[in-house]
Amino acid sequence: MVNQRGGEVTEPISLNNVAVGYRRKRPVLHDITFAARRASITGLLGRNGSGKTTLIHTSLGLKKAWSGQVHLFGHAAWNAPATVRRRIGFVPQQFLDFHWLTPSQCVDLVASFHPNWDTQIVAELRERWALPDQRIGMLSPGMRQCVAVLLAIGHRPDLLVLDEPVAMLDPSARRQFLRAIGDLNAQIRQTVLLSTHVCSDVERICSDVAILHRGRIVLHSAIDDLKEQVRRVSGMATVPTGGDVLAKVGPRLWLRNWRNHDLSAAARVDEFDLEQLFLDITA
Repeated sequence: MVNQRGGEVTEPISLNNVAVGYRRKRPVLHDITFAARRASITGLLGRNGSGKTTLIHTSLGLKKAWSGQVHLFGHAAWNAPATVRRRIGFVPQQFLDFHWLTPSQCVDLVASFHPNWDTQIVAELRERWALPDQRIGMLSPGMRQCVAVLLAIGHRPDLLVLDEPVAMLDPSARRQFLRAIGDLNAQIRQTVLLSTHVCSDVERICSDVAILHRGRIVLHSAIDDLKEQVRRVSGMATVPTGGDVLAKVGPRLWLRNWRNHDLSAAARVDEFDLEQLFLDITA
């Protein structure tokens, strides 16, 4: 897809038939086709060990795919030019911080490389998170993660990628952090890719969800579409065939386009529940 700005490919991240592995052993990711919509917040949802970090590293050109195509803003990710890299902010699971610096010193250092640094956004988030200005090495893991986010968003990236960013935060800080990411997306319309294994994180701020299971994207959709089109159905006389069956656990089916199927009077239809769908689809 092409937009009106010089023929740029619409999706900030795009993968097509991608396979990835380590040391030529069996692949970790299989036949991945995935794209993040512009200005969306996509939750990459998967159990621990499902390949989320590998997918993120491959998407950003930090790991080379065995096969398939990976693009960032229309450029091959593996050798994307600096003009593309400058449009990206990345927060890894482990922040390799400048532990001897304070957050202020660290922010000033990184800001010196970016002429478009947004001092106001960084200051607002620091105040919201009550980030103490002591040496980073003395901060809690959650506070160090907040510093990493400040460094990633200060240059107002068009694409923000967060790998399990709230794993080390307490529940209150977790909610505040996710709310800040949602507010930032609404303000500057950046694209966000957020990996997690917690469904409530996705439900809280994400517009889209992609479920990764055993190295494959088994579901990718706008959450509003899932709420409208997907139901858990039990008691059907016959099991439908084709792509509308998302998961089957015992007598229960997760059906897409459920209204298009001939449900018997005895069939039970349950409302959409992302956590239950995730548990069943990755069972």
